[in-house]
Amino acid sequence: MKRPVIAIISTGGTIARQSTDPRDTVDYAEIGASIGGRDLLAALPAPVRARFEVYDIPFSSCDSVKMTPARWLQLARCINDTITTRPDLDGVVITHGTSSLEEAACFLDLVLDVPCPVVVVGAQRPASAISADGPANLYAALEVASCPGAAGRGVLVVANNEIHAAQEVTKASTYQLETFRSPDFGPLGMIEANRVFFGRATGYRRHVGWPGEDDVRDDGMPRVDIAYSHAGADGVGIRAFVAAGARGLISAGMLPGMCTPAENVALDEAVASGVVVVQGSSGYCGGVVRRHELRQRGILASGHMRPRQARILLILALMTGKNVDAIQALYDMP
Repeated sequence: MKRPVIAIISTGGTIARQSTDPRDTVDYAEIGASIGGRDLLAALPAPVRARFEVYDIPFSSCDSVKMTPARWLQLARCINDTITTRPDLDGVVITHGTSSLEEAACFLDLVLDVPCPVVVVGAQRPASAISADGPANLYAALEVASCPGAAGRGVLVVANNEIHAAQEVTKASTYQLETFRSPDFGPLGMIEANRVFFGRATGYRRHVGWPGEDDVRDDGMPRVDIAYSHAGADGVGIRAFVAAGARGLISAGMLPGMCTPAENVALDEAVASGVVVVQGSSGYCGGVVRRHELRQRGILASGHMRPRQARILLILALMTGKNVDAIQALYDMP
């Protein structure tokens, strides 16, 4: 029987860190050491490794708080090039730190259009910790990446034996293993008894496509910031973002997508100056509707996208030259 051929592209993060103390699940990021993709694979039992033919591609070894949209675009190109040059691949697994994993997965899903499964996976505990979750998550990711039924579903996030859609998932807990959740619609499926099950399909997929620039750097990408609303907020932060050159703003408003009067004045000033403003919510779940007031003020609504993912979409939409109606149509998807 032919073994599935899987490319593992490693980018660092908790899954690729180790400490000298097996009890350490906090300080390893600053005082620990990095390990590579081969080391991650070596942590799996030999019978598990024997099930897959793995193609190891080191990409980076940094914490995910150091990742940027420009680096994710480079990662997307790496994935694309890998699949193009290796037509025998059954799937691709990306190991990534969990702090910005939901943004990375969303970014990749918005730009990639590939024939085989792409799975993003991380860990809550370093490789050296008691009951490290990295090996189990990696094994589950390999199973999903080699599953024919995973193709055509967009980029997937696998953690704690659950399969999530990239644009629906969020990190909900700082340290607990059950951290990645899809609060509005739930996981797409699960890995159970060494089998991959999909319980539902996604009837949509937001897709922006490639920005079309050959060498994009962070200083060349449109600046899009997130303004977090709170009682008594005076709009100073919003004006500071605009003054810094923001071309887009995501307003993480109070539920169900509301801001203080002073913030609304600052947002209206931003719209008048040509900044694309998207009203979102700081809540864990639920969407923001483009109600009459927002339409009248020329402000878009983020729909079911959380602020960090709404920002990713707006960056890419601005880079690809989409107008506000096209951008709103993307946010309006469930």
